[in-house]
Amino acid sequence: MSRAEYERLVYRGLAGEAPAIESSAVLDRWRADHPQWRRRYWAYTPDEHGVLRLGPLNVGRTSHAHAAA
Repeated sequence: MSRAEYERLVYRGLAGEAPAIESSAVLDRWRADHPQWRRRYWAYTPDEHGVLRLGPLNVGRTSHAHAAA
C-alpha cells in the first residue's frame, strides 16, 4: 500500500501502528501467518464480501519526489 493510501486510512481511523494493538496473541498470529510483514502497521481492509477485517499491513516508503511536493 502506498504511504498516501495509508495516511488516508489513518485519518479515517481504519489503520495505525502495530504497537497500538495491545493483544500480543494477535501480533503473534500475524507474525506466524505473514512472515513478510514488517511488524509496523495494521489496517482494516475489506474481504470478498465487503466486510472490514483487521490485518497486518506493509506500507511503501515515501519517494523523494512525493516528499518534496
